[in-house]
Amino acid sequence: MPRKYLFIALLGLFGQQIGAQQTDYDAIIQPVDAKARDIAEYMVQLAWLNSPEGRIAESELLNSRSENKNTRKEWMRDVNASFNINESNLKGADTLGNVFFPRYNFGLTLNLYNILSQKEKNNIGKRRMDIAEERIHQRKREIRADALTAWANFRLAREIFKERSTVELDLNNNFILIQQLYKSDEATLEQYTTTSATYYEAREARIRAQTEAEIAKFKLEEIIGLRWEQVQHPSKED
Repeated sequence: MPRKYLFIALLGLFGQQIGAQQTDYDAIIQPVDAKARDIAEYMVQLAWLNSPEGRIAESELLNSRSENKNTRKEWMRDVNASFNINESNLKGADTLGNVFFPRYNFGLTLNLYNILSQKEKNNIGKRRMDIAEERIHQRKREIRADALTAWANFRLAREIFKERSTVELDLNNNFILIQQLYKSDEATLEQYTTTSATYYEAREARIRAQTEAEIAKFKLEEIIGLRWEQVQHPSKED
């Protein structure tokens, strides 16, 4: 096969593969009645469930659907029918046997502009529903990213805090030992000073790590709409 046609065939196959990759928004955020695959996905579920912006986006979609239903019926508002009976015929024929025509009048009034433009109004209503639905999709993407980022930062901050606490504890034990040796003249002033400075640096690092872990916790709680202590999941680690 010539290279030109081979390239075109490969390009067509690649284009088909890309076109087939549609976003599954039930995978972006699992339905709240579905069991989360892991605690990270559970954080995403909580974030969506308790998101005011998510509720607003869903309400906007419902409003657009209601407005579209009303729009599709607007043409009926512009159709007016009238029916009148000739009053002379209500009395029957006159003395000469005459009957007056027309016996009744029927009229129909149409607003042609509104009726002819109804199709476009319906199209506009459909596009507004599509826009509202896409806004929900966008919020799902944003909430998923925010929730997973906050969860990752929280986990990282907790692990750093644990490590800093372990280092501080080890250095504290070493510092206590050097103190005792220094008092008994078995350690030099330089050893004591170096050990003391190292210990207090580790203590400061632990305090900073603890503060960063608390801040990460507050950010996660803001996104999921619950205190961390309220979260219930089999994989949760306090």
